[in-house]
Amino acid sequence: MRILPKIILLLLLLGAATPKAQAQKIDATPLNAYWQLVDRLKQGDSLRVKDWQAFLAIEANKIYIENQGFDARYLANLRKAVEVVYMPQHAAELQERLKEPVKNWKTYKVNQYKAHEAELKQYQQQLTRPEYLTALYKATWEWLPGRLQQRDTTTTIYLLGIENDAIAGGDVMIFTLWSAYNQDKLKPGILAAHEMHHILRRPVTFRNVAQGDQGILYTLSCILNEGSADMIDKKYSLINKDKMPFEFQYEDFLLNKADSIVGKIGENLELMADKSQAGYQDEKYYRNLIRWTSGHCPGYYMADIIVRNGFSQQLLKSIQNPFEFVYLYNKAAKRDKARPYVYSEKAIRRVQELEKKYWLPPAHSRKS
Repeated sequence: MRILPKIILLLLLLGAATPKAQAQKIDATPLNAYWQLVDRLKQGDSLRVKDWQAFLAIEANKIYIENQGFDARYLANLRKAVEVVYMPQHAAELQERLKEPVKNWKTYKVNQYKAHEAELKQYQQQLTRPEYLTALYKATWEWLPGRLQQRDTTTTIYLLGIENDAIAGGDVMIFTLWSAYNQDKLKPGILAAHEMHHILRRPVTFRNVAQGDQGILYTLSCILNEGSADMIDKKYSLINKDKMPFEFQYEDFLLNKADSIVGKIGENLELMADKSQAGYQDEKYYRNLIRWTSGHCPGYYMADIIVRNGFSQQLLKSIQNPFEFVYLYNKAAKRDKARPYVYSEKAIRRVQELEKKYWLPPAHSRKS
């Protein structure tokens, strides 16, 4: 669910190694390496540090680990969890750990792959069929305007056997099998479609941004990026939350304090409109404000209000414009029966100033 930061060099190297004329493919190399790794543990062998490091060094694993910010301690504890889950001699310890899944979170996540291995491997085979890519693009295009409804021919989709998230950026999409398996039970292809939406939407990069504007522009871009993509998959997760494993029950992740976060953004915009220094906050401040969700909160909340009040087509038309996303949210919020936070005229004026200063429509959407 995240856009890849800080790995441009890795992506360029990976892209350079893949001929651009080659059709898009799904690469299960890191996932198959995981199955091979744990097969030896099932026989009672320990997981040697050298083998674990070689597994982590697989390119897609490296990119995912860097994106998630896993440090050496986390990875060492993850290695131990894999041993406890798969080695027969740790069976008693495993059962004790599973009694408290939140406390023993890594063990719980690893055990999901062991407990559901048969159906996961069956699902893995389905991902190689043409029907899967058809479903993926169908779900993606439902939330893109016609001009952006294209097939990507450069991105390689990598399948992982660790953790339960998904990321995309550059020429790489990575998703974990357990996550995709559970989301696709709700609607085929929606997890990968969410990530493909990040790629095909072609997010706009702002140029020559003043230091005081960097935080708010980061936030508005993230909220649009994740909020619009969340319309593909998260609404199904919320509707079916009682049917999902608890790690995929997203209500708190998406909605906790969402209205108050929108309100705080509004307060800062008002301060910026008044030229008050207190309104000019940096990116780290906003990352904390949006609860390190990459924009899912309050992005989903705002997009849902836009959609349920009849502005879906307007959202698609302006899918690349984070300023228009705020205007649409405000129009929808004024209609909404739940009476969500509405941005003041002063806050909207500041958004308009930012739009005038930084927004240059993408070339393919400019009027001639």
